[in-house]
Amino acid sequence: MRGKKLMVALLCAATMLAVIPTASAQGLKFLGVGSSAVFNTLAVAAFNDLCIPSGGASNCHHYSVSGKTGGGNNFAQVVDSRGSGAIPPEGGNLWVVWDNSTSPATVWAYISVDTIVGNRSFFAVPRAQLQVDSSVTSGNAKNLVAAALFDDGHGNSVADDASLPAGILSVIQTTFTAAGSDIRVEDAKLGTNRLLTNLDTAKLTGLGYNQSGASCTPNATFPTLIGCPIKSVYDSTVATPVQYAIKGKDPFTNLTAFKYTQIDVGAFPVMVYFNVSDTAGLGDTDGSGNPLFKNINRFTLASVLNGTLGRAEDLDAGLAGNTTPLTVILREALSGTMNTTEFSIPRSLAMQTSAPALASQEAGINLGNSCNPGVNCPNPLFLPGPGGSHRERGVGNGQVTNGVSNNTVGGVKNTANSIAYGFFSYGNVSKFTGSAGTVRYATLDGVDPINANYGTNVFQAISYGPGQLPACNAPCPVAGGTSFPNVRNGSYPAWTIVRIITDNSGSNKTNAQALITAAQAEVNNKVPDFVPFVCTTSGKCTGEPGLQVFHSHYKITGIATTPHNGNTSAAAAGGDIGGAAFLIQADVDFNNDTGKELTGYRQ
Repeated sequence: MRGKKLMVALLCAATMLAVIPTASAQGLKFLGVGSSAVFNTLAVAAFNDLCIPSGGASNCHHYSVSGKTGGGNNFAQVVDSRGSGAIPPEGGNLWVVWDNSTSPATVWAYISVDTIVGNRSFFAVPRAQLQVDSSVTSGNAKNLVAAALFDDGHGNSVADDASLPAGILSVIQTTFTAAGSDIRVEDAKLGTNRLLTNLDTAKLTGLGYNQSGASCTPNATFPTLIGCPIKSVYDSTVATPVQYAIKGKDPFTNLTAFKYTQIDVGAFPVMVYFNVSDTAGLGDTDGSGNPLFKNINRFTLASVLNGTLGRAEDLDAGLAGNTTPLTVILREALSGTMNTTEFSIPRSLAMQTSAPALASQEAGINLGNSCNPGVNCPNPLFLPGPGGSHRERGVGNGQVTNGVSNNTVGGVKNTANSIAYGFFSYGNVSKFTGSAGTVRYATLDGVDPINANYGTNVFQAISYGPGQLPACNAPCPVAGGTSFPNVRNGSYPAWTIVRIITDNSGSNKTNAQALITAAQAEVNNKVPDFVPFVCTTSGKCTGEPGLQVFHSHYKITGIATTPHNGNTSAAAAGGDIGGAAFLIQADVDFNNDTGKELTGYRQ
């Protein structure tokens, strides 16, 4: 069943399930939607730690798919039934793990989309659903997660099954039970509200994606609830801002919002990447192969992202006199990566105070302006800057780092003298690692995001030069407590905790917690992509202390909040994106001394 018939069936089912969010399909344990940061690690945890121990090697299977069918449909997509089908579906990458092809007792699945899309999909009433094209039952496996990461329990790697059994397909086409989010629920709601608020050029509190203009056409029926599609400069990919509620009533259906909880998974750093293929530009070296561009401070980076600066010499003193223009690549404002970077760098408290009209990556972007594509457009973004530079936008991490059109155009990997940002993971950097790659990374305020010191990158006994990205020929274990030392000690200025959002009670919460616990125990042994927020003190996680720092939280005007991590204190509620970093012990001591918590502090 495909196309319109499948869409109608899913929309009807979504309406019936509006008040039954708990997974009720046979064997379904977890159906997640959202951040790509935990895509790999959740798949590995579901297979290695939950499926194999209970179902055995002969019964456990996995499958993944991405992209579009030959007919141009998404293989996997998110369907939000609110607004009578007015909300466009969002395509993404999907993995599925199951223990029996005909009568599954346990099935886990996850589709990666923008973080805010994941939040909206979970909070929509009725909840959004997963839709998968039936052609997956005939093949199309993509092995999106490396086979070496999947262990059959006997030390053997396991590749994707060639196709997805029809029985498993029927199980996963239902409402989501959880969302993966790079940012807190309150911060994601703020991101949505900014997009769907009239453009505020003075303070950039509203970005104007709700206003009709030359580069913007909101939904005619729901102009305040469904905004203009945010377009990629590289291809036809779009991301659409859509309103939802985290408390009170859903703005489309007037049904009561679901009660939820946020479970912290682990911390990821945002890194600054740049292309070094032009030896006369950002590829200029000190003669020994090391890039002259090594470090960027937060205020310089803020000015690059907002379009104020745009020449190579603006980045680092080592490039003095080098006027090569830059290509600055941004992400869409529905991205958790974009919002983490936004509030840590260009929209820090210092920038909002000193230069409010420039305190955003969206500075100078007015969707009301007419344009010529590829010359001066706000959407798809292509805005000229100083010295012949320009800013452009990719939708999704892959476009920003790896490029599109078979990885031959776009992105840092394929654009000389380009600079961008992204969450580090070994999968994200796998296409440009080592000395042969055309991409390097810079420290931020002199602090390295993945190593103790820049230029001392040693991984699996392989030494890399300054700024070279490490490879992981999985498994690539690290000792507990050693990964990302400058994130762990709070000195690196741009990082976030990825969360899983799910119901505040019941089987969805129980199953999500089991998967998170497995992922935290697995990460150091397979691919150390993040700092576990907490970790078990026995078995695989011996010696792993977990994350010992946190971001100060603060109230966001106009957005209902819930306390952090089960804390009942009102002070523990609110956003934390761009909050100041403190040691957890410091908060404990402050609480013991004053009876209060370290809240309200901003970068």
